[in-house]
Amino acid sequence: MIKNLLSRLPFLNKGKGYTNYIGLVVQLDKVIAVNLEFKQEQWLMVADKTVSYTNDSQLSESITQCIDELDVEYAQVAIVLPSHLYQIVQMDKPNLSVEEIKQSLPWTVKDLVTIPAESIIADFIENPIQQAGQEKISVFAANKTLLMPIINAVHKSKAELELITCEEFVLTNLLEVDTSAHLIVYQDAGLEPSIQIVRDGCLLFSRRLRGFSRLPTMSVEDLSMGLLDSFSLELQRSIDFFESQLKQPPLKSLQLYLPSDHLDQIVEQLKVHFPVKVTTLQRHLACCAGQDESLHFAISAAMEMIGGENEATH
Repeated sequence: MIKNLLSRLPFLNKGKGYTNYIGLVVQLDKVIAVNLEFKQEQWLMVADKTVSYTNDSQLSESITQCIDELDVEYAQVAIVLPSHLYQIVQMDKPNLSVEEIKQSLPWTVKDLVTIPAESIIADFIENPIQQAGQEKISVFAANKTLLMPIINAVHKSKAELELITCEEFVLTNLLEVDTSAHLIVYQDAGLEPSIQIVRDGCLLFSRRLRGFSRLPTMSVEDLSMGLLDSFSLELQRSIDFFESQLKQPPLKSLQLYLPSDHLDQIVEQLKVHFPVKVTTLQRHLACCAGQDESLHFAISAAMEMIGGENEATH
């Protein structure tokens, strides 16, 4: 999920000096990859590839195929995991060093996640906001057994795995850095939507909603029968928690990305429920300009490697 997660898989050897970076997004039925290269004094997306698959047994082969068909001799890869392959939990920050916290995570979160303790691989971020004077951390946990086929698929390709990340972080990287907080609703087809609140380029709050997987496939008329009202209520609960219980300044906007043909109509209907500005997702990552929306997460993942490692060298 986070860069440091890979450091706890010591058999992964990282190279240096790469000029091609591949962002690869795993979805329920397809794998999407882009190749970024430094050209004309800027990072440009020079190729993309999408490979569909029908069951989990085909996923590994699809990942290898997707990378190899980009036809890059040397490249580093960032994998974006789908939300059903990791869990996020919040807990009090232990009074330990950062390294001690990381080492203890499989045992401190084992009762909070549905992953066997011996299979947990986890990392954490510190929450910028204290609750009742207590420092909190958000822990991202995955099942190592489920990750290994994905990792091995990259090993079989021409590229080298550098980063495993998650939707929450690549989404945050797409947004404009702003001193005001914004609530983002994001949903993959076939999965439940998630809520993130972002400020100053940092993830402040994350929550997954249950019972709304059908939202993108419903007609506007069907949505008007009550599901949209329930959806609005869940959004309002998250806003109330952030502004009232966490005592944070009001949100500046509520932004939505749903794989729905009726997204604009949903935005219009939600405007009557909230005093803040309601819009579709506002992307500000320069490298995404002019590119299809379906490629944006993959581009963001590749840029996360570049920004964290060697953007300054170019």
